[in-house]
Amino acid sequence: MGEEDNETATATATATTAAPGVDDDGYDEFLSTLNAPPGEATSLSKPTNDNHDDDDNDNLKNKFAHQGSETTQPLSFSEFSTDDDNNNNEGDTIIYTDLELIAMRAVRHSLTEEHSIPPASVNSTFLAVATINCKLRVEESVTKIKKLLEIMSQLGCPDGIVEGDELWKPEAAYELHPYPMVGKDKRGCSTTWIRGGGKVKKEDERAHVHACIMQYLSVHSDPNTLRNGVSFIIDLSTRTDINLKKQSKVGNEKLISAFYQAIPQRPQIIMIAGCSLPTRAIVNVTIKLASVFIKQKILQRIHFVTVEDAVKYLGEGSAPGYTESGKMEDGVECYGKWVEERLGGLPKPDL
Repeated sequence: MGEEDNETATATATATTAAPGVDDDGYDEFLSTLNAPPGEATSLSKPTNDNHDDDDNDNLKNKFAHQGSETTQPLSFSEFSTDDDNNNNEGDTIIYTDLELIAMRAVRHSLTEEHSIPPASVNSTFLAVATINCKLRVEESVTKIKKLLEIMSQLGCPDGIVEGDELWKPEAAYELHPYPMVGKDKRGCSTTWIRGGGKVKKEDERAHVHACIMQYLSVHSDPNTLRNGVSFIIDLSTRTDINLKKQSKVGNEKLISAFYQAIPQRPQIIMIAGCSLPTRAIVNVTIKLASVFIKQKILQRIHFVTVEDAVKYLGEGSAPGYTESGKMEDGVECYGKWVEERLGGLPKPDL
């Protein structure tokens, strides 16, 4: 692979992995759509509700019901069932269930006691969102949070996601520029829409990390999205191969990509919009290689679409303002205000 191919592959990987940490237990109907002609939208399957597995919930109950440490209180399970998370999806206020709190406390206990990670390095609210996105799987949550902290340390954030700090960090808001304002999807869940293809300067790494964490928490700050997952759209239509060739390598591309993937998240659909033919060919190869390591269910949630089809999927009222039929306001300042407001509604769990 030549130098130009390496540049394109790196930029493509950065754009297509901008979905923080796709959960490797999740996604249906994709490899058959990879060979659709350029510009032709693939058929979009209906997003599924990816709630906590009953077997995992039963195991969690049995494992932690009688553990009486400082971080995990013994609870009676007769008062709720394994689908009690569904009963708490209505409204705008997140109320953590007993089962979710048990899992969070177990994650905190493992990070602190087994991995010597001080509680001050892992914000309780972030821990809550990450644990629910990992479907209350304690070991998986711990592994992902630990890996995330390691990568953050290499990107100028050795202090982690500090407990007690404000979630909103205005000094990092300028790094929210890849995210336009976008509305909810047809399930009523939040959407992450990214204008892909940019690079992160070395001096912006810390701010970029904080901006991504803020965005991640803000889109999950309502009960429906938190428990059912986001829709994820990457718009490559504004990026050209000529511009890619002009961009010099920063040297942190792989690390930034690893950071994106380390954030626990389970999008119910991933759309790559406006993808050029050369970029699409590379994405196809990347995905096929990834299929060796990632479950088929994940790959089946990825779709190549036009920007128009992505807009149609959301509905015109939810589309970003820069798109042809978009109605949402645009600009980093506008999105920053939305993120700040959403972060203010995230409850801190009692761990």
